[in-house]
Amino acid sequence: MKKLIGVLLFGVLLLLAACGNNVDKSAKAEGSKEKEPTSALESVKEKGKIVIGTTGNYRPFSYMDSSNKLIGYDIEWGNIIAEELGVKAEFTTGQFAGLIPGLVANKFDILLSGVNVTEERLKSIVFTEHYAVDGAVAVVQKDNKDIGGIEDLGGRIVGVNAGSAFEEVVKNIGTYKEVKTYPGAAESFMDLTAGRVDLIAIGLPAAAEYINNSVNGNQLKIVGDTFDKKDIAVAAKPGNEDLIEAINEIIKKKKEDGTYDKLAMKYFGMTFD
Repeated sequence: MKKLIGVLLFGVLLLLAACGNNVDKSAKAEGSKEKEPTSALESVKEKGKIVIGTTGNYRPFSYMDSSNKLIGYDIEWGNIIAEELGVKAEFTTGQFAGLIPGLVANKFDILLSGVNVTEERLKSIVFTEHYAVDGAVAVVQKDNKDIGGIEDLGGRIVGVNAGSAFEEVVKNIGTYKEVKTYPGAAESFMDLTAGRVDLIAIGLPAAAEYINNSVNGNQLKIVGDTFDKKDIAVAAKPGNEDLIEAINEIIKKKKEDGTYDKLAMKYFGMTFD
């Protein structure tokens, strides 16, 4: 009898322990659910920072100054967005061709890297309203009299930034002899100056800034009209529309208070619209 009572008591204790564990697990699961952010915007605010992908190699949008500090038009916008959201900006640099895949893989919250809005990119990412405007131009050596514009590619060796919208523009125009790709504008302009390419296809703001401010800029010139104008906007992963909407409000506010025009004049010597 005593043995039977002991067995029964042991069974009851095991049952109570199992129930207790289940309650603890349920409570932990419930608690973890409450802590999980329900949106991209909430996630950014919970982290206290917004992780921004950029190249650091595309003047004047994002580049390194003489002390290796990251500066530029996009960097100022990134800091403005972070401040308005009440968080810190954390910039991560990489080659442009890897930025959109990195965004889709959740390595960044947003991209600020002179990203043109294109139909192809809209298949995989979402954009804010524009904070700049771009268009393709041809840059050639100053003494070149043979190339009249970006559509004059017949038999030419053309330099473009890898993964940029201008690589797509060049391939759509066709007739070129060869397309050479570069990690950034500095490398492509260096090859143009050295005569290793016939022209560079790049955005008007970046071309104007390089020619006006670089040591060898006086050896180059822009030819022809601006081609295939496109908006430049902040990019985010699909599903993060709440973050996009919050950034849209910030961009609208900065357009209204004059910051947009002030930054455009500072970095490009012109306003966009």
